[in-house]
Amino acid sequence: MLETPQHPATRETEGPHGPRATHVLIAVDETPAGRRTLLSGLAQAAAQGADVTVLHVVPPRRWRIGRLGPTRAVPMHVSDPLASPVLRDAQRLANDRGLSPRLELVAADDVDAVILGVARRVDAATIVVGASRPEGLASPLGVCQGVLRRAPVPVFVVPA
Repeated sequence: MLETPQHPATRETEGPHGPRATHVLIAVDETPAGRRTLLSGLAQAAAQGADVTVLHVVPPRRWRIGRLGPTRAVPMHVSDPLASPVLRDAQRLANDRGLSPRLELVAADDVDAVILGVARRVDAATIVVGASRPEGLASPLGVCQGVLRRAPVPVFVVPA
């Protein structure tokens, strides 16, 4: 029987309840739907015995103004992730479930790119995002649509 090699991010090991993901990335925001996304992602990680990274992307704090070019946001990690009430809540909920999450607070304007970049950096086996529909847009999945299209690993979408 031939075995096909797997990318390390998608490799799973056997656990007591079947395949076990090695790392789960949960992208959250400050909405009630974001909290449901967090709870779903934490339940998945706890069931699989996976490591967890909780990511919260906030609006940019710094801008680069070009002399002849457009003004662009400067993406940056915020030094204290616990400055975010969302991440403080995430840490408390994860600790209640016996998990020790890694918390990431990033200020940027391209949420999809940040989620995908962090997923690559932490070698996430799965990404958990919420489906939100910004008002006035025809996109049924909102922000997570770009993640779904470009993610090299499975993406779990939690309905809003």
